[in-house]
Amino acid sequence: MRYEVVEVRGIPGWTTAGGRCSGRRSQGGFGLLEAIVAMVILGTSGLMLFSWLNQNFETVSRLSDAENRARLRLEAQSLLSTVNPGTEPVGEKDLLDLRLRWHAELVEPMRDEYDMGGYVVPRWRLGLYRVRFQAEHLKSGVRVSWEQLVAGWRLRSGNEVAGGLSGLQP
Repeated sequence: MRYEVVEVRGIPGWTTAGGRCSGRRSQGGFGLLEAIVAMVILGTSGLMLFSWLNQNFETVSRLSDAENRARLRLEAQSLLSTVNPGTEPVGEKDLLDLRLRWHAELVEPMRDEYDMGGYVVPRWRLGLYRVRFQAEHLKSGVRVSWEQLVAGWRLRSGNEVAGGLSGLQP
């Protein structure tokens, strides 16, 4: 018996044996197994895409938080540049929508400051302080804290001893 592929009733791929339809179909369609494999591939690709997008959104959120903290720190540093740890070692200020706090510890002892090579009676006492700053944005709740070294100064009083001279004022 010889099989040949002919078109029967407008459906290509049916085989006939002696002119009759044998009911077998050649491999020319999209079966259930292929559909399942395609769905698995599509689903896996979708999950990977969703994971990648979620990771990018988390990164954007972290970058935004870091930017807000950096902006708050810069603003707080400019406002705290007027703080003198020599006269105000601990303090708190509320300015606009910011709350600023600091605590200073003397690192180097206070020393007399001499003008013109030490020939004039000193007016100031200078010291180096380690200051811990905290800043909080009251509306957004963003907080930042940092530590830095800051010079502090005090006006010398007339009764302090300065280089062997006492009681002299400029």
